[in-house]
Amino acid sequence: MYPNPYGANAYSQASKNVSPLRAIIMLYEGAIRLINEAKRAHDEQDYEARFIAIDKASKIIIGLQGQLDFENGGDVSPMLHEFYDSLFMRMMQANSRNPEPVFEDVLVSLKNMKETWTSVAEQVGEGSQPVREVERRSSDVSTSNDKSIPPSSASFSV
Repeated sequence: MYPNPYGANAYSQASKNVSPLRAIIMLYEGAIRLINEAKRAHDEQDYEARFIAIDKASKIIIGLQGQLDFENGGDVSPMLHEFYDSLFMRMMQANSRNPEPVFEDVLVSLKNMKETWTSVAEQVGEGSQPVREVERRSSDVSTSNDKSIPPSSASFSV
């Protein structure tokens, strides 16, 4: 992945106003919204709008990936890094190939991870506790490639 100041800045700005967990959830919501916009643009044959929406969604994913803490995230940070790489590559495929199945695959992955982060935030009282506290209360999530990833075990630097 390439360094992306926009993506990192999006996470940093979001985390200043809300808890780190809520910021992550909001970023997933944004990526889901943007992929849905890309789908609509594709259906309307507005390929420029499709490209712009996919580009913005991919910047969110790069920003999330850039916040992974490999020193404290244990085995989960590398798995999330791989997940984000895969998601980014699938998003790029949506600009170059038949995008309908790619859109659906990306949306399923994003929604699964968002639901997992939402569950973690609810378990810790809306994310009011520090992320390291959340690490001890992680639950598994199954991504579209059937790898179990406990996302709450990854540490994010804010």
